[in-house]
Amino acid sequence: MSFLVPHVKPGMSILDVGCGPGSITLGFAESVGPRGKVVGLDLGQRAIATANGLAKERGIENSEFLVGNVYSLPFPDESFDIVYCHQVLTHCLAKDGGPVAALKEMRRVCKAGGIVAPREGITNTGRNYPELPGLEQSMEWLVQRVYKNGGEVDPGARLHEFAEKAGFDKEKMRFKVGLSMWMTPEGGLFVPLAGRIKGWRRLLIQICVVLTERLSYGSNWTARTSEPEFLERAMEAGIENASKEEQIKMIQAWQAWTETDGAWRYAK
Repeated sequence: MSFLVPHVKPGMSILDVGCGPGSITLGFAESVGPRGKVVGLDLGQRAIATANGLAKERGIENSEFLVGNVYSLPFPDESFDIVYCHQVLTHCLAKDGGPVAALKEMRRVCKAGGIVAPREGITNTGRNYPELPGLEQSMEWLVQRVYKNGGEVDPGARLHEFAEKAGFDKEKMRFKVGLSMWMTPEGGLFVPLAGRIKGWRRLLIQICVVLTERLSYGSNWTARTSEPEFLERAMEAGIENASKEEQIKMIQAWQAWTETDGAWRYAK
């Protein structure tokens, strides 16, 4: 989210598409202040319930969380100053119009002069140390599931293409490309390569950037692979080696990686 922070101002309206449990959304809400408004939207009712609970716990009143679909956003044209998404386009299926249809809809609800800001990665570029088989297996399950479902595995590599097809002017786009690295327990690295271009509806693209830490990243993946849905979705996608035994190996691998001094992972 670091690439977007300089553009977030008090009083703005922001839509977070695919908000999940709402941690980033609520960060936006604090940044725009009481005069601003932030809406988080997600397909998952469980995620929305978690987000609403977190907002209540933190006493944040300028946020709203809704169950909804990126292909049919329940808002009038030009409703938001900023429309943000993170790792959403990878799940946009070809049968539904794919990333292009999603970007068109995000562009529709963004105000003239506003910013559409997708943050997407390139899945197959990661590398781990130590190279534990369970880590690669979990990534492979994720990639295979996206492929089999008709999603876009590496949307970060094609964002400029999707954006042009969605109606954005390439002369009015701003790109940031970075290398993500999770290594130390306490800090991370963000390396931007960017030039500023002003325009009508600017498209702010971040292709793989993360400021995070090994413990946070590893704990997140340990929790993710531990969920029953992680195995269920792999089995539904027909992944050949999807089994409880393999899932346990993945969980143990992520636990070991998280606890290993000097462990690292990078991705583009």
